[in-house]
Amino acid sequence: MTNLMLLPDGMRRWSLKNGVSIAESYAAMADKLVEFTGWVRDEGFSTLYIACSSVANYSRSEYVVDIAMNSYIDVARRCHADLNFSLSGTFDVVPERYLTPLKELQDESAKDSDFTLHFVLGMSLAREVVDIFNKFNGKVDEFTEELLAENAYIPEPIDYLIRPGGHIRMSSFYPLMSPFTEMHFCQPLLLEMTRADFDAALKDLRGRDRRYGVYPA
Repeated sequence: MTNLMLLPDGMRRWSLKNGVSIAESYAAMADKLVEFTGWVRDEGFSTLYIACSSVANYSRSEYVVDIAMNSYIDVARRCHADLNFSLSGTFDVVPERYLTPLKELQDESAKDSDFTLHFVLGMSLAREVVDIFNKFNGKVDEFTEELLAENAYIPEPIDYLIRPGGHIRMSSFYPLMSPFTEMHFCQPLLLEMTRADFDAALKDLRGRDRRYGVYPA
């Protein structure tokens, strides 16, 4: 079964464009992520990974961080009873007041579900690699790819990645163990994405010839 990763983007721009507060923008984001999760599930994916934050994002004002994180908690609260909810990331940069409710929702979620919603918090490829190195430095005779995968934020390869908002960049959200991820960048801000936009993204992604570094047969 295939999985998909979403890089949410454009909440500040949407608030400016529509003359609403950043709090209203993130409340709309929560609604959109619940809707987006339904789209992904309808399409038969096994897992939706959402890149909720990078390490750098926690340097934003406490007001904005609080609004954003509480909106993600709202998404998990609204969805967890009907799916397996999980999370990973650089937890030591995430304030405990956000981690505690998310971990509780993780424990209370439907673990026997065939669909997983996974939040990644505090993404940073450099920080991820350094933390894994420090964890095993001097403690194993040989560091292997298997150990790397077992301790990565996202151990399985990401099949497809969608980033709305018009920016063609990863912004510290690259999943370590996913060298062959197919990426789709689209113009609509996340909050402007429709089911038609999502379907167009999937048509593009699913129509690609995935070669995994080798020549076609």
